[in-house]
Amino acid sequence: MSRPSILQRFQRILPAAAVLLVLSASVCLADVFRIDSKADWDSWTFPRGAVVQNDDGSIALGRIDRSINAVDGAHEFRHLTRSSREPVPGGIRVVGSAEESAQNVIDGRADTWWQPPQDHVIEDWFIEVDLGRLVLATKIRLTFPDTVGARPFRSFSVYTSDGVRATAARDVFQFTRVGRPSEPNEQRVVEYELHTIWPGGATGEHLVAGDTLNHAMVQYVRFVAEERNVGAALAQIEVVSLGDNAVLGSVERGGGVRGGTDLTNLSTLIDGDKNTTWSLSGPNDWVSEGHWFEIDLGASYWIDRAFMHISRTRNFFGSFEIATSDGTQAAGVTTDRVRGNFDFQPLTQVDNTGSPLRLVFDFQFPLRKTRYAFFHRLNFTRIAGAQGGTHNPFYSITEFMLFGDGYVAGVEMQSDFIDLGGTKSIRKLSWDAELPPETFVEIRSQTGDTFLFEEKYYNKNGIEISQAQWNKLPKSQKQDVVEIQRKGSDWSGWSQVYDFPEEVFLSPTPRRFVQLQVKLGNDNPAVAPLLRGIYLHFDDALISGGVTSRILPRQAGFDSLQTFSYVLKPTFRAGDLGFDRVHILTSSAVEDVSVKVGGSAVAPVAVAVVGDSLRVDLPRRVLRDSVEILFQTRIRANATAFDAWVSLIGTGARQGVRPAQQHAATVFVP
Repeated sequence: MSRPSILQRFQRILPAAAVLLVLSASVCLADVFRIDSKADWDSWTFPRGAVVQNDDGSIALGRIDRSINAVDGAHEFRHLTRSSREPVPGGIRVVGSAEESAQNVIDGRADTWWQPPQDHVIEDWFIEVDLGRLVLATKIRLTFPDTVGARPFRSFSVYTSDGVRATAARDVFQFTRVGRPSEPNEQRVVEYELHTIWPGGATGEHLVAGDTLNHAMVQYVRFVAEERNVGAALAQIEVVSLGDNAVLGSVERGGGVRGGTDLTNLSTLIDGDKNTTWSLSGPNDWVSEGHWFEIDLGASYWIDRAFMHISRTRNFFGSFEIATSDGTQAAGVTTDRVRGNFDFQPLTQVDNTGSPLRLVFDFQFPLRKTRYAFFHRLNFTRIAGAQGGTHNPFYSITEFMLFGDGYVAGVEMQSDFIDLGGTKSIRKLSWDAELPPETFVEIRSQTGDTFLFEEKYYNKNGIEISQAQWNKLPKSQKQDVVEIQRKGSDWSGWSQVYDFPEEVFLSPTPRRFVQLQVKLGNDNPAVAPLLRGIYLHFDDALISGGVTSRILPRQAGFDSLQTFSYVLKPTFRAGDLGFDRVHILTSSAVEDVSVKVGGSAVAPVAVAVVGDSLRVDLPRRVLRDSVEILFQTRIRANATAFDAWVSLIGTGARQGVRPAQQHAATVFVP
């Protein structure tokens, strides 16, 4: 099997609109790599749905909202059924008559409607909507037309179902009537409030107490006419729910759920399907039994409500703890509270040992930035059974839901490997963004020249096998070879965050390949940043092998005048243009500057302090020698880094300098 060249694999064609700047007859061309169109962002990895790609190429944050119509967008959610091998989308599940107009009740318009023919039997005057997922519905709203040839239904019933199958093998559901007119209806808009009555003696912070909740679990809504009337029609069915459930789509956003037990069913906690459950059993401590799970939303959201439902229980003591994290790293694994390395903040600790036991839990709390949610059972001794003795606890959780309001609190995006078409000197990174107060854009970069490639072999069932086993299989029994690309040892780590647009490029350069990381977010759910584009400004490398730096001494007394030697060592290759100007970033005033090229003292053409940098113009272009610059300055902060770059006078072309080793260009105060 032939392997494509690295250029073929990573070829990126620079935009035709990139400006070519002729520097001189012998100097390189400047160019710009632009990331400012939808096609550019499509190659990036980012949490789908949490990031919005606008038609003009800009990037914005998605949002979740309260009090939504769950019928809108029902087709975007898919779930498994017994009658189909593949997941089916929400929408019209079944209609008894006038199928051609059934979609009108979920199109969001009041001027279109479903109208069963007068000559069809009354038993066929029904329609059923599938929301595509379980929602916490607060209200069912019906809108009827009232115009020539289309009138409200006079007598009807509205039913709901939470989607639980009456029998495991068939898509048969039990419906509960939630409303019907008490007298012949003539209203255009009819609403029915929904409630859940579930007594329970549980206590816990933020837990909604009382026996009645202001919502009900709903996946299907059925409208059934109970008598004919001329022109009877239905324009809309709306299901007003608490809001967008942030856990839905976690896997597609790059998140998911992990836990300590019943691992094959963990995903059922976040699938929006009440038929599937995650089960716990065993009396020992929660860590050894694996009675915990952690949900990763794939992005950070502003969350102020949580919901959990227990479907089955035996000797259930129900006490548990929930904590959340915005993704901030913690110092080590905190095994007493969570099983992970994030800084989790407690949300609630529930005591459900009272009678009657509560199986439906609704928590309301102030908005908090949430990327991860962690649940674990609390440790208790075995519980006395109703008939005496002791029994092991057992229970199953069907759904864990999170709700909030506002723009996404934080997302992370990462580019593919950007190929500049050869070794280039990257001068600066710029970006264009709108940053309202309390919003941020953080950009980091890393660079390298080489890649490692690893080949993986799989049989037709997706099981990884050795190359020798793969070679022996017939073509029908194996999958194509999968080539895994990994960064080579010359790749840098992620740079520090770029502080402002038009900043000097912070990663080692010259390099051929660049990778970018972008974080977008806010500290206020009412506002969001808008990123229009990122631009890499680069030249053909002045010194294609790069320039390293070293400063001596590496230690100096605080605020004492000290002489330093700053050495730049270029690695030249054929065709390099060289440099004749050096810029060194300094934190204090500089005195008594002298220069050596190739070990010999030379007189600089000019020495100047420009902003916070020392600029030294050399008497000739350096094409093969090292350069040493001696100067006096004061160190007024520990770990003072002396960054630098070199350039060619009169061209605008410049190239960054990287430390020869870690901290080789940093001075410390003992």
